[in-house]
Order: sequence, then C-alpha cells, then structure tokens
Amino acid sequence: MTGRVYDLAVIGTGIVGATAVGLAALRHPGASVVAVCAGAVHDGSTVRSLAVDIPAGRTEEQRALARRSLDLRSELAALAPALNAESRPSYWVLPAGGAAEVDNQLVGDALAPCGPEQQEALRAVFGGAVGAAGTELRCSAEATLSEPATAVEQLLRPLGDGPDRDLVEGFAVRAIEPCADGYRLVAEDGGELTARRVLAAPGAAALTGPFAATAERHGARTKKIVAYRLRGGGPGAHRPLLVLDEPDAFLLPVGPDRDWCYSITSTDWDCPPERALLAPNPADRALAEAVLSEQLPGFQPEFTGCRTGVDLYLPDFAPLVTPLDGPDGAALDGTVLVTGGAGSGFRLAPGMAEAALALLGLD
Repeated sequence: MTGRVYDLAVIGTGIVGATAVGLAALRHPGASVVAVCAGAVHDGSTVRSLAVDIPAGRTEEQRALARRSLDLRSELAALAPALNAESRPSYWVLPAGGAAEVDNQLVGDALAPCGPEQQEALRAVFGGAVGAAGTELRCSAEATLSEPATAVEQLLRPLGDGPDRDLVEGFAVRAIEPCADGYRLVAEDGGELTARRVLAAPGAAALTGPFAATAERHGARTKKIVAYRLRGGGPGAHRPLLVLDEPDAFLLPVGPDRDWCYSITSTDWDCPPERALLAPNPADRALAEAVLSEQLPGFQPEFTGCRTGVDLYLPDFAPLVTPLDGPDGAALDGTVLVTGGAGSGFRLAPGMAEAALALLGLD
C-alpha cells in the first residue's frame, strides 16, 4: 500500500462501514477504495446483533432516515441479497391504549388489531396469558430479517474487484493526519496508508482513539445489548416475531424448531467495546426473566445461551454524521464520522452511509 493514494478510506467494517463500501462501489465504480478494521471483519457488534427491520423512528429525523434506508435497500439488493434474507409476521404486546404512540413511530401502515385466529395462534406458542387484561395484541406488516455476517461479506465483496480496492484486517487506526495527498492513516503497529477522503464508521469504538474527541463533544455514550438464546413455547408452525413494546424487547424465532433469540435492553451504560469485557451479569438475567414473567407469564422457556455487544447512543437518539475534529478542534475537511445507531444501526445503515458519503461529495 506504500505510495498509493486511495480516493476513499473506510474505517470499520460493521454494517455502516460495509454499506458505505457497497454504495461507493455502485455509484462510483472507478473510485479506489480501501476498508480497514482493527481486528477481523467479523469481530464487531454487527455480527452479534439481531438484524430485524421494522421501519420506525422515535423522532422525525429517525423516521426520515428509516424511509430513505428502505429505498436504498432495493438499490443494494443486487449486491447484498442477505439484507433481505427473510420476512416474518410481526406481533406486538402493548399496554392498553398504547397503539397510537407506536403508530406515530412507524414508517408505513399502522398497527392492526389481532383477530381471534391470530390471538389463538399466539397463545398456542406463548401461553394463554398473552394479551391478558391491561395489554392489547396488535399486528403490523411483516418484518425483514437479515443475515448480518453474510450481508457484511456481500457488501465488502467489491473490494476484491481490482488492484485499487483493498480490505485490510488488523489495522487499528491510531491517528488520522492531514498530508499533501489528503490524510494519512497510521495504525497501532506503525502501518500507514493514504486517502483523499476518510469515512470513519467505528461503531461503539467511536469513543476511542482519533474519533473520541468528536464523539465526546456530541455526548455519545455506549450501552450494552444483550440477546439470550431460549428454547420453549408451543410447537406450532406459527412462529412470529413478537415485540414487547414497553420493556423494549423482542422475541425472534431462529432455526426450524422451538429456539428463540430474546433481545432486551440492558441497563448498563458506558461499557467498553471489547468483547472480553462484556459478559452478561446477574442483573441482565434477572431483568430478562422479570420481563418474561410480567409480559408472557405462560411462556417459560429454558435459557440456553447469551451473546452481548455494545451500541452507541447520542442524547437525541439520532445518528451522528459529522466531520472529524482535528487536534485544534477545527473540522477536518474530507473526513466524516458516522455512528450512533442507538440500537437501530442495521435498520438505518443505508441512510447513514449515504449521508456520510454525501458529506464527502460522493453521493
């Protein structure tokens, strides 16, 4: 790589960085692109996440980004079919009278009441208490499920198309230094490469290294995400995605039998992004069991495993797309930091990547 000047360097190969690579390759086929990651491609939180897309947003900005991401998925589909691997019926357990609030967040059709047959099918899987007094059952359009690891591999595939496109693993960026040709990226082990533009998509690692000052100035914080593997429930063929809205949790069927991924929002903030430091703790398990007991008292599955990750949140829950701060605090032209999926990074990745490329003049 010595002596070569790339048109674009992408730092981070999670879903946002990989999507930026895919979009850049589709829209600028002659551009030279390099993507770097601190470890292996599959070391980050993307491959430990549950890629479920129910288009929605807490704010109008998020909803606009969700709408744009839906449009971009069709543009990316030929390159990365794993972005739309499967669709599942989606059902919601809501506090009584809570549908209007969810409808305001959805992009697309509003929630519909569940009919008797749908309620019976849900109770066959989750027990007769689902939809009990004080709650209501609703259904929405089918949710899109993606295969994170495969989607990332497919989006990064253009990096093998020619001599001016490269993927470099084990390149932990220590510094981003302005130079005559643009920017020099310096790795922890002393390796270097040069690019005219830099798109940094480091995920939760945005609070480390050369990204930290920018992320901290915008109030970014990390939060642990926890997904348990469960086994149980009725054996019926009707195995939907079930959203437990009030505790911000969901159950996603996996495999052909009675296994589930159960994702629940942890209460642990300001967590380090290193996987070795993210073991689930007793409080995580207690919270997970308490939510099931309250929301689905007839569903008593066996906990068979757990995986954890870290996501990045901004105070307003909107993604951060902004130039990087230089050593003197001034914005570095030709750079952009894009992060802050706030638990919706996979859903919003196409819109986030497009906005970052636009800031670099590559839309």
